[in-house]
Amino acid sequence: MKPIDVEEPADTRACLRYWPVTSAIPLDMSLETQFEAVAPMDMSLEAGFELLSLADANDPVYAGIQALVQEVFHSDDIQKIRLKEQPEPKIPSSCTANIDHEDAIYALALRHPAVNAKPTASRVQSQSVDDAYAELFSYIRKSVETGTQPLPPPNEIAKPGKSADEIAGPLLDIRASDSLLNIEALEEFMTEIFSEEDELADDSDGKPVLFQRILDIGVLPLVLCKHSVRRIRALLEPCAAAHLSKHVSSDRLNRLVGLLVAAIQTAKDASLASMIKDGMLVDRGTELATAYCERLELAMSVTCLGLEVAVLVFHMVAQGKALHVSSVGDLLHDCVAFLKECLLDCVVPLLDMDPECELAHAVFNRSQPLHGQMCTLLEAALATTNSVTAITAQHALCEEDIVPLLYASISVMFCSSALLSSGIESNLFESVRRSSQSLLRSVFELRADQRPWILEEILASLIKLPAQKRVQSMHRIAGGKSVQFITVLLLQLLQATAQSPEDLTAGFESGALSAKEYRILLQRHKKAVSMVSSSADFTIRYMIGRCAKRESKGTANEAEFRALLELFINDCVVLLGHPQWPAAELVVRIYSLHILEVLDDDKSDVVLKALALESAAQIASHIAQSQRLHDSSGGDGSGLEWISPSSSLESISRFQTATTTILEYLQAKVVSGESTGAIPLYIGNWAAMLVATLLKGSRSESSSDNDADTGDSGADNSDLGSDDSDSDSDSDSDNDQKDVSSTFDIHKRKAIEECLQVYAAIAHRSTKAMSTTASYTSAAEAARATLLLQPLYRSFDMLLTRVTLALGASQVALRSKALRALNQIALHRPPVLYQANVKYAINHRLQDSSPQVREAAIDLIGKHIAHNPELTDQYYEFISVRVLDKGSSVRRRVMRILADIYALSENIEQLVDIGIRLLQRTNDDERTIRELAFKTLQELWFSYSRSADADEETVAAETARNVFNTLSPDGQKEMLKRVRVMTGVVEAVRSHELVDLMASLFEHVSSGPSQSEAEDAQLVIRCVIDALFEQLLRAEESAADGLDAGADIAEGFSVATCLRFISTLSSIAPEAVGLHAESLSAYLKLSKTAEQDTLANVLVIFGNTLLKIPHPGAAFLRSLEDDLISLLSSSPQNILALAVPCLCDLIEKLTRNHVKLIRVFRSCVLQLCREQRVISGGGKGALTSKNLMRFIILAGLSCRYFDFDKHRQRQKEHFRELDQLAKGSMVELLNELLLFFARPIHSAPVQLAAIQMLGQLHIKRPRLAVEPQARAMMDRALTGDSASHQLQVLRNFLEFLRTDAKRLAAQERDDRSKEREIDAKALVGNTGGMSEAGVGASLMQTYLDRIIGATFATNAAPLRAAGFEVISLVLEQGLAHPLKCMPALIALSTSSDPYIRNKALKLHQELSFKHASFIHSRDLEGVRKAYEYQLLVRGQTEDVSGYDSSADLRDRPDRPAACLQFLYSLSRSRRTRRNELLTMLVKACDFDAGTAAYSDANSTDIPFVRFVAENISALEFKYLDEVLHTIYQISSVIASSGLNLYQQIETDATHEASAGDDAQGAQWQQATRASVCIGILFVLREFLKSHYGVSESRCTSYNPGEAAGARDKAAAWHTQDDGGRIDWGPCPYALQRMESTADCIAQRQRFRRMMAESLAASEESPVLAANAAADRFAPDAPGDELLNAEDLEMLSVDDLDEAG
Repeated sequence: MKPIDVEEPADTRACLRYWPVTSAIPLDMSLETQFEAVAPMDMSLEAGFELLSLADANDPVYAGIQALVQEVFHSDDIQKIRLKEQPEPKIPSSCTANIDHEDAIYALALRHPAVNAKPTASRVQSQSVDDAYAELFSYIRKSVETGTQPLPPPNEIAKPGKSADEIAGPLLDIRASDSLLNIEALEEFMTEIFSEEDELADDSDGKPVLFQRILDIGVLPLVLCKHSVRRIRALLEPCAAAHLSKHVSSDRLNRLVGLLVAAIQTAKDASLASMIKDGMLVDRGTELATAYCERLELAMSVTCLGLEVAVLVFHMVAQGKALHVSSVGDLLHDCVAFLKECLLDCVVPLLDMDPECELAHAVFNRSQPLHGQMCTLLEAALATTNSVTAITAQHALCEEDIVPLLYASISVMFCSSALLSSGIESNLFESVRRSSQSLLRSVFELRADQRPWILEEILASLIKLPAQKRVQSMHRIAGGKSVQFITVLLLQLLQATAQSPEDLTAGFESGALSAKEYRILLQRHKKAVSMVSSSADFTIRYMIGRCAKRESKGTANEAEFRALLELFINDCVVLLGHPQWPAAELVVRIYSLHILEVLDDDKSDVVLKALALESAAQIASHIAQSQRLHDSSGGDGSGLEWISPSSSLESISRFQTATTTILEYLQAKVVSGESTGAIPLYIGNWAAMLVATLLKGSRSESSSDNDADTGDSGADNSDLGSDDSDSDSDSDSDNDQKDVSSTFDIHKRKAIEECLQVYAAIAHRSTKAMSTTASYTSAAEAARATLLLQPLYRSFDMLLTRVTLALGASQVALRSKALRALNQIALHRPPVLYQANVKYAINHRLQDSSPQVREAAIDLIGKHIAHNPELTDQYYEFISVRVLDKGSSVRRRVMRILADIYALSENIEQLVDIGIRLLQRTNDDERTIRELAFKTLQELWFSYSRSADADEETVAAETARNVFNTLSPDGQKEMLKRVRVMTGVVEAVRSHELVDLMASLFEHVSSGPSQSEAEDAQLVIRCVIDALFEQLLRAEESAADGLDAGADIAEGFSVATCLRFISTLSSIAPEAVGLHAESLSAYLKLSKTAEQDTLANVLVIFGNTLLKIPHPGAAFLRSLEDDLISLLSSSPQNILALAVPCLCDLIEKLTRNHVKLIRVFRSCVLQLCREQRVISGGGKGALTSKNLMRFIILAGLSCRYFDFDKHRQRQKEHFRELDQLAKGSMVELLNELLLFFARPIHSAPVQLAAIQMLGQLHIKRPRLAVEPQARAMMDRALTGDSASHQLQVLRNFLEFLRTDAKRLAAQERDDRSKEREIDAKALVGNTGGMSEAGVGASLMQTYLDRIIGATFATNAAPLRAAGFEVISLVLEQGLAHPLKCMPALIALSTSSDPYIRNKALKLHQELSFKHASFIHSRDLEGVRKAYEYQLLVRGQTEDVSGYDSSADLRDRPDRPAACLQFLYSLSRSRRTRRNELLTMLVKACDFDAGTAAYSDANSTDIPFVRFVAENISALEFKYLDEVLHTIYQISSVIASSGLNLYQQIETDATHEASAGDDAQGAQWQQATRASVCIGILFVLREFLKSHYGVSESRCTSYNPGEAAGARDKAAAWHTQDDGGRIDWGPCPYALQRMESTADCIAQRQRFRRMMAESLAASEESPVLAANAAADRFAPDAPGDELLNAEDLEMLSVDDLDEAG
């Protein structure tokens, strides 16, 4: 709002109509609304304005004049005089105003003693409005210019100890002397009123002067006019109550009261509320009727008159001037009721009106005539509310009147006023709201019995509001932050309950007191603070009680109350440390106590616990932040401390300075109302602490009072729950009195008493504003310092402990919420993550079963681990393994964290581990994870900053040479670091899978998403390769100097590691490696001394880059050719497998020296032919096995990699030497030789070499693999006893399928790159190539069963791995029906080998997605196969377990994982399939259905049933329906097969008594073993009931034919001492074998007891009872039974699934 401008009095001085509110409700200088902000006038004039403040702002005599003074003082002219000392401004000669404004100025100016020192009736009538204003203006201007104070100085008025008359000052004398004159004027005016009333009663046509006729309303058309009511009030107020009762008769006053009653009744009869409701029904665009508008305007005018009368009545009651009027009580009640109706039924509907109705346009449009009446109505309501507030403070209203007023005030406060424009109307409405707030605060302060109701009504009214209206007003505080209006209101109400300063500080000024007086004073301060605490506690309890769920499902109100409570506490935390709001700390402290109770109570609502965790984190974070700021600024020991007898004088002095600064600042804010209740609350807290200190000192001086003192001061002493300053004294023992006596002396006592006296002086004048030098900055700093002494700031450890304990909650939402809470705390105090209990809890949450919890734990660590090396060392191991987490969001978050760690870490081992984990994620099942892995590695390994190294021209010039040498020293260092990491990745995991992943990574980055990124990646690859060769060059130099060439070249490098990584890169970037390949030829010349690994890597490099070497020289090629040929004579097989392909490529494509290769091949074949003839002739071969194997391998590899037949046709003259071997094909010749040497007549190594080379020939000519001789060879190898031969055949299949897949992929790429031409040969029937394409499918369909059999024949890991790879390729390429492989795939999915397991799971998932209709039909066979596979691996049946022993696959440490969990996970999404699988697993444990076919049941069936039972127990059931269905199926098996078996064993028991041991035959033993299987089901049933908290009644009431309903709720796992594993104590022979007859008899007796107990409970179990009854009446012959129990159960399940 702009300052009042006296140059435009007609517009600006209209504000006087609502300015009087500033006397009773000081404007909140920081309130921000959706309308125009109510801002201070000019803060530079604040101190000057306070000097002109009147003695008692609440005195009605001075209320109006104070507002007028404020208007004039803030006018532009006065500001100019004050600030610039300009000449006296020109006084306006005239101004215009409406009649209401004239009346207000006239009445207000009349009462100012300086303007009208001796008022008389004649002078009052002669003085005009303009003259009164001008005279007052001149008076104030003179006061400012001269510095004089014509008004009573505030410092004299506010002196302590003065009576009420003395406080009134010089004005009181003027008032007393003029009281009789005003009574005379009042008598004269009353006579005029009564006379006119009588005249008008006789003459209905007379013209009223002091009355007005209202013909359309009520039965009393004649009522006092507004001017008469105002004049009565103006004349009545200066009259003393005693003079009034003495000089004015009660009859005349009663008659006057009767006129007022008539006016109130007429206002009620105006029915303004009903007219407003009718107008609100008219839509926008429909013009309001003229008659309606006239009636509405009249109703508003009459209502305003009624409010004027109410103001008069309230003033009369407040000043005690109607005590001798008998009917004033009823009149007061009517006025209160009328005010309540006006507020609720008129003001609130007007302001909450729908903007679309026509009435809103008519009322709030300034151009409409109704707009002025609306403003007048608000002004009247404002004045009336101010008046009723005054009489409320005097306890003049009964509860019957107060409650409706409070209800109306609350409704007004939460009115939105969205239709008000930003101008006088909006400020006027804010004044009405603040007046209502003042009334509410007054009642709350004075009426303790109404406080709970007020708080409940405020909160309930706030909840009823729409969400957008709850935050319509925000309270801006220093620092730029804002809080809610409701927060300010509640805190003001709470602080208002503190006792008045005079009560709190009584006795301070008297000096030293006795111990007894100190105790009395201490209890008084405690009581003052406890009043605030009790109200705050009620508020918090009420809100928390409304937040908790009262039914099974929450309501909207509960959610709204939670949001309200959260916002309220957030605002209180924001207000901590602000000097005006000491109640904020009290609220937060009490709330902390309640949230600790909520978190400690196991029965608390989950949503409420989640809210408590959020609040605990917020409060603990604020405490940590405040203490950190305090330590950084005041850590030198100059901070405040809690005052105790051991405190030093300096500490007491610092405490006094800080607290006095706060109090003086607040005292300066008394007039503005910003320090409501703050001063008494502060003094109550601090004085209690100081008095308790004095009391401790008195104890040490007077030992006789020790016991009494201890008893008196033994109040609450909880650090968090009490703010009593003597809490420390309560914990002191008698042994401490000696120390207190030695430290507490007379000087400290005087210092403390002096501090108390200062408080007393400030408290006595705390209701009056005073000038002070304390600024907000200094006061806020002092408030923050004193705040750290409060008990709240000693509660950090308790809050942290509760948050840490919540990490182990059973609910997922609470665990994740606790992790986020801990994250918020750690942001302000990171050392909490080092605590052992916190670290332990976080580690467990990293392994939580919920992805949401694991992600929250990862997020917690990720925000701190990257920037804290010490924290990284502690948590890296825990967090890095989560990159394999099941949840994609968890993996994604971990990858980002690992990237952050990589960017800041210098630990090469850690960087290598990160590189491995990120590289493995490039093959993730989730597309987004793969993309993130590629992007991350590209940024870490292949990013390149050109500005940091050589410029573009330098790099381009060096492209053909060594790019690495062009880098700057820092660039070379960084590049070597990357090379070391990449080399370490390849070295750490030497597998083809990782090499393939590395190749795909290089290929991806080389063709990156953008051209610039691709170019950078290619340049980095060049640099990496150049760096590796640079290290090798240094190794050669070291060797020339006599050093070991194999020694470390640089830190982290060696010749072997460099060559291995270069060999890997040679297949990825052959062109870049080919630039340096010639330098590796020296390693071939050292083949006799070099390691085989080094030689193999060099051969791999040459094999990949031979054709990429730029312009190789002839001498180099000849030397390379000779070196390769020399390797053929003495190298091992693995070297031959690399050297021969390299030699063939060299000769075929570069040297063309076919003669050398022909001679090698010819000599080998001749030796083989010679050996064949000798052996075929019956002789003994001349060649040793070693030489024979070498010839076989050399011939086979040469024929595999060099096409002799094709070259013979093209160059016959160069291949004539081959004619000496055969005229036909060399491949067929060699095939015959190899088939001969693969016969069993030869040694195993020779056979193995021949089988291996046959595989090479089959790749060369696929049709050879389907010939009868080849099939016979493979049949012989696969069915033989040699595992090595089986392994070699499987490897042949594997290489054949891989090569065939590569050939097909290359063919597809060629077909896509060019238009496919029509092959004429294929059209005429030449389909040789097509026939070869089907060889793989033919082989796999023929040998798949034998491949699977060989895979599971022995416990040979290489054989199993090779067989699995073949099965995988068969499934991936679709070479056989997937059902053939499913049992083997299920079994291999339980492997402990992570590679086999993960790949099998992935294949199973893909097949389930593609063939969901039939792929699960062989699951039971797969379960049996899984058991056989585990038996094969474990060796003993006792060692076979259904629990997965792979630690890295267990996400929950409190329970094991099932081996068959993957199978259940694939079926859980569909209820039908899930129930079928559970039924199948349970039926597999049924002896009759699943194991009767096994004759050797003692070693097979029982371990298998136990295996299945353990798997069922460890399945992760998600819903309760799954558990109940499993228990139901178990009960069905027990009730059917178990009951039949029980009857059989009971019958056997009868025969055993007579037949003896003869009855113990095979059938008897079979029944005994069957009883063990049923016993296993008994134990499993009880295990599931116990761990999932399912009662027996719940199990028996389960019906699979009903809809799931409530059973679909989540199943909760209850952790117990058994570790989640079944205890087989009740059924010991599930683990042990029954070795003797005694064991069998004991088992039969145990089974009989189990069944007897079950039958005894059958009456409570409908399932058992029904099945038992069915079995009793079952026919004897199996054929007589139409449907057995199993069929009925399956039928019900199917029907249920179809219905679902």
